[in-house]
Amino acid sequence: MKKTYTGIIVIIIALILINYGSSKIFERFDLTKDSRYTVSEETENLLKQAYQPIVIDVFLDGELPGEFRKLKLETGQFLEELAAIHPNLKYDFLNPIEDASPQEIEQITAQLANNGVKGAVATIQEGGKSSNVTIFPYALILYDGKTTAVPLLKTVARATTEERVNSSIQQLEYQFADGLRKASIEKTKTVAFLRDSNSLPDVQMGSFITSINEYYNTRRFGIEFLNTNDTIQPQEVLDVLNKFDLVIDPKPTAPYSETKKYLMDQYLMQGGKLLLAVDPIVMENDSLANEERKAYPLPRKLNLDEMLFKYGLRLNNGLVKDMNHAPIALATGQGRNTQYEAFAWPYFPISKSTQDTSATAQFITKNLEDVKFEYTGTIDTLKNGVKKTILLSTSQKTQVMTLPAVVSFNEIGQEINPDFYNKSNLPLAVLAEGSFTSAYKNRVKPVNLKSNIDQGKNSAAIVLIADGDVLKNQVLKGEAQDLGFDIRTGQLYGNKEFLMNTVNYLLDDTGLIKLRNKNIQVPFLDSKKITDEKFKWQFINVVLPLLLVAGFGFVFMWLRKKKYA
Repeated sequence: MKKTYTGIIVIIIALILINYGSSKIFERFDLTKDSRYTVSEETENLLKQAYQPIVIDVFLDGELPGEFRKLKLETGQFLEELAAIHPNLKYDFLNPIEDASPQEIEQITAQLANNGVKGAVATIQEGGKSSNVTIFPYALILYDGKTTAVPLLKTVARATTEERVNSSIQQLEYQFADGLRKASIEKTKTVAFLRDSNSLPDVQMGSFITSINEYYNTRRFGIEFLNTNDTIQPQEVLDVLNKFDLVIDPKPTAPYSETKKYLMDQYLMQGGKLLLAVDPIVMENDSLANEERKAYPLPRKLNLDEMLFKYGLRLNNGLVKDMNHAPIALATGQGRNTQYEAFAWPYFPISKSTQDTSATAQFITKNLEDVKFEYTGTIDTLKNGVKKTILLSTSQKTQVMTLPAVVSFNEIGQEINPDFYNKSNLPLAVLAEGSFTSAYKNRVKPVNLKSNIDQGKNSAAIVLIADGDVLKNQVLKGEAQDLGFDIRTGQLYGNKEFLMNTVNYLLDDTGLIKLRNKNIQVPFLDSKKITDEKFKWQFINVVLPLLLVAGFGFVFMWLRKKKYA
């Protein structure tokens, strides 16, 4: 008896210790195959740096289509993981227009739009019937008095709603980490946009500038004015240039002066980073706006060949035609009946991948949407001891036209002969990184500086893109449209995502790219199959279990009766 009491006491003490220990030790386990609920180290660091309370309102509630209910479920589970890390993170799901009158809905929608939240129309299908509802697939993060909008629905070109939701679930961690970063982290790095050499005007790259300005400080800078201003010394310009973490030259169309080349060269020798998006070909859509509907593209002289050659790069001015291409939208009809129609146009190559299997290439281009090029050339890489990574290239079926050539709208509708497309995988965007040798080594210097560096002491980087239009957004009524969005065809390309991945990489901000490239596969139900097989599955899930129980009961009673008969 005594042993029994001792055993009971030991069990009670053990239960008390286990209960106490479990209250002090908290651990969560992610048993999913793709670790979808495991928060990355980058996100954890963001949460640890956020010392203020975090409040998140998610506008996914009320009557939602099945796909969005899945997005709501995944969002809730992910936010639960964030709340487990940050004790002062609170979140709530709500419908901002629930029980609101039409006038109130209009006011609420306008107020949300001011905060960066846009409504979308979704379709609910039940029992063969469909109805439309307005949803707001966004979250608002409130941190330290600042409100940041987080888009939860990713825009994917030519994708079904299920595919968009699946892609959005993959991006959940990135979108929330991105929002937290914007709300809580101070900008420390500066990106300079060169405003000389007849580069793109601000309105044509407003979307790109806005995107960069969300993470980094941006400045406008010029070098060529040195040739007309005697009061500023070249050394002063270089000193300012060296303060920038990244320099972007957006589609220069005027030749580089020797002074500009030399200062850019010395900037690279000191470990600078350069994004150079250039057009080696003089050709625009406007060139075709004539009675003949023809244009004659020519090589563009930018005075960059010798400098790029020294860095192991060469721009080719052959005009690319690609079997994998975007359409061009042309006006059809007259007067009020004018509308835009999309036509196949092989002069607009699209690319989202490369034959380069290196980790760097995949790091920047993984999960990328098609990047649109317009009248582009190609790039050659040369051996010089500097690491080259091909970021984007043409398809397996490419043709290169030697200039001068003829481009005509009369080609539209003509059958494409694949035999002419006998080139493949030609580089369109290349990253060169390492210690560069100066393009002015053993040469007369165009200006005097305090010191000249012939061999780079720090690792520098150049991203060369053979088309300046990659970073050009369309303009509607004087307003810059989203980079990569074609307002006439309604298609969205991955230009902005590619450029932001590239900028993040150049600025060693690789955590954002890791989150953006996270892979999660979410299975969805087939709505048509659900409707067609509704009765069968209702029978299996409701009637069949009752029949099994009834059958078991009948057999049990029959055996019992037989035993005691």
